Amino acid sequence: MNKQIPKYLNDGDKWILAEDIPDIDFQFSQIWLSSFVNDLEKTIGINYKKVLSVYNGYSLKFFYGDKDSEIVSSAILKKIVDEGLGKDINKNIRRVADQLFEVTKLAIPDYLNKLDNKQLSDFYKKLDSIHTEFYEWSWLPNAVDMFHAHFTNHLKSVLAKYLKTEEEINAALVALSFSEEKSFVQEELERLLQIAIFRKEHPEDTATFEKLIKEHYDNFFFLKHLWIGKDGVSTIEEYKQAVEKILSDYDPKEALKNEEKTWVDSKKARDDFENKIQLTKQEKELFREYAEFAFTKAYRRKIQLYWAYKMDFIFEELSKRFSISFMETRFLVPDEIYTGLEKGFSDEMKKVVKTRTQHCVYYAEKNLEIVAIGNDCDVYEKTIQAEEKFDLKEFKGQVACTGKVQGIVKIVNTTSDMSKVNDGDILVSIATNPDILPAMKKAVAFVTEQGGITSHAAIVAREMKKPCIIGTKIATKVLKDGDLVEVDANKGVVRILS
Repeated sequence: MNKQIPKYLNDGDKWILAEDIPDIDFQFSQIWLSSFVNDLEKTIGINYKKVLSVYNGYSLKFFYGDKDSEIVSSAILKKIVDEGLGKDINKNIRRVADQLFEVTKLAIPDYLNKLDNKQLSDFYKKLDSIHTEFYEWSWLPNAVDMFHAHFTNHLKSVLAKYLKTEEEINAALVALSFSEEKSFVQEELERLLQIAIFRKEHPEDTATFEKLIKEHYDNFFFLKHLWIGKDGVSTIEEYKQAVEKILSDYDPKEALKNEEKTWVDSKKARDDFENKIQLTKQEKELFREYAEFAFTKAYRRKIQLYWAYKMDFIFEELSKRFSISFMETRFLVPDEIYTGLEKGFSDEMKKVVKTRTQHCVYYAEKNLEIVAIGNDCDVYEKTIQAEEKFDLKEFKGQVACTGKVQGIVKIVNTTSDMSKVNDGDILVSIATNPDILPAMKKAVAFVTEQGGITSHAAIVAREMKKPCIIGTKIATKVLKDGDLVEVDANKGVVRILS
């Protein structure tokens, strides 16, 4: 590992928390963190100068330089607006995601067991190379909007030429960000409803029902695996139970009609605004690209969840060959894996990686990668400013779906938090993920700290037609379980009532 003194660590650019993820492993985050400082220039001509992440077991906090991120975000927006980069971003996200899926399919135990160390090293390199290129494209919609809302604010400035009030602008933005392609979240729901309809209408046809459930399982079983597989994968029996629950709770045919009506209404709202506002051809194209960012985010997320499931087989194989634990294999950088496979895994390295699983810091600049452990972590962690304390009665964020409701706050960051959510609650999260979808169905609104219009919360909110405010940066620091709040997603304001 390179031990040179980092050039930008103390450059005066304040660290800002980018993401706080409770269940994620080192090796996955290393892929994107490394690409941010080395590879983004291939698509936008500029990299982040530095990134820093702190790991406590499987808990990650990732930081970026405030000014640095502003510069990168502005550069992406300029290329989208002036050079039409948005279309290339969406096209290439699909292309590289498909490549990742095809290579990932090979990662089954029978295949991996037959590879010698050099072949396994080459296979891992291929996966890492594709995933790195994947982030050269797939990070751009996040980077342009997630932290500074540059793309959203630009589009709001376009709408301000045609509309007068903030409520009108927010309503138009939500309508114009509708994508005709349905996310995997919506796709799974509708398929399950179709199976329930068949079950209700043909209760005696067990063979066809079993076939439909198996097809559903094959398409979606890995979705709840998320990054470290804490909750495993779905089973055929769980899907059968889901169908039975649908049948006991409501009419699936009526529910499917409502889902279709929501889609039709959303498309009509988009078309109506396009006709009402009379956008220029270039402006209309920008809004279409903006809308497609949300779809390609979901498109690539489904494939990444499949990749995460398949990586478990690779980690199990590495664990056997290196004689280290499954968790420890997930705290190696690629070069350590290649060296371990091609030259052997030393006892000293085993001690180092064991320590990393407890606590470590990852720091990267272009051509520089440092994984600090023990007292060495202090050099990096002391540069992070202490979190601010907030005593506010209201705060603002970015509107992802309009509406205005009141409810009781329930903070949900992991699956273990879901049980406290009741029908009618306000779900507040650092950032939502597919594994907390059952809680999101119960909630009447969502509020998140992180995320842009392409975030999971934004996508789900628009599909469920629930008020949603994202990118508040402080929601879980201001709010606590039990607070009565008003979510005014027409204006992007959260108010504490009591």
